[in-house]
Amino acid sequence: MEIVFILILLLLIVLYRKKNICEKYNNNNKIAFIFLTIGEIKQYKIWELFFKSAHNYNIYVHPKKPEEIQSFFKNYIIKNNVPTLWGDVSLVHATNLLIKEAMKDETNKKIILVSDSCIPIKTYDYIYKAVFEDNKSWFNYYSPNILEGSTTHYNRIKSLDPYIKDYAYIHEQWMILDRQHAEVLNNNTHYISYFVKDNLFPDEMYYITILHLLNKNIKNELKFNKTTRTNYLKHDYITFAKWYDSKTKLLYMYHPYEFNKMNKEDVELLKNSKALFGRKFLQDSDIIDYWYYIINK
Repeated sequence: MEIVFILILLLLIVLYRKKNICEKYNNNNKIAFIFLTIGEIKQYKIWELFFKSAHNYNIYVHPKKPEEIQSFFKNYIIKNNVPTLWGDVSLVHATNLLIKEAMKDETNKKIILVSDSCIPIKTYDYIYKAVFEDNKSWFNYYSPNILEGSTTHYNRIKSLDPYIKDYAYIHEQWMILDRQHAEVLNNNTHYISYFVKDNLFPDEMYYITILHLLNKNIKNELKFNKTTRTNYLKHDYITFAKWYDSKTKLLYMYHPYEFNKMNKEDVELLKNSKALFGRKFLQDSDIIDYWYYIINK
């Protein structure tokens, strides 16, 4: 009798879980993963594992060097392509092409921008649940001033046209857009003309600035409030990056630390991060050996 009861209980648990999974994805809301890359996605095997258990998603890739992509990502390269340069407005043009392509599918309700050196550091279910918790977009952003922030960041904003300068912020390039905000950006790409300047690095200010310019209620439609320079540098909202090495006491100024052979400290940093993704991982990194440990809490 006890065995029968246990079997019935197990059957009910299985049916309940199946029902929850069906309910979770029956609304057809999808995440559009847009990859802005130089060439091949460096840890494509991790992404392959990640997407293997995923539902309701689309992939779009804009590579600088399409011929270098030989993994499954080659099936997702978009037709339109623009030459890109680091720190140049061309990165905004390329990102806009990815957004435009993602907007063609009406079921894409969230758009997540990642690079070729990114990996997910949470499970797909965790990420799906987190981004669909509300209709907000995710930005890690701050407002530099004389007292706080990078002098370089401050001067970039100061050099902007007066028409948009008061709406300008510095934001981490990697962002999560809700469809409503992606539509605003997709319909107003002409504002990019204000960002065609040398040494401006518009990919780190354009999107949050345009949303503030065109949407007076945007502050209530963002997942996170404007942060401080200190918190901004932690990169613990969307995409984790290591800009400071506590062992060597080195502060990386132009590019974050590149992970190759992982150590225990860095693995724990990734596992305990609140961010959904992490970067920068080299192609030869052994991060895949620790990935399941990192994503499973």
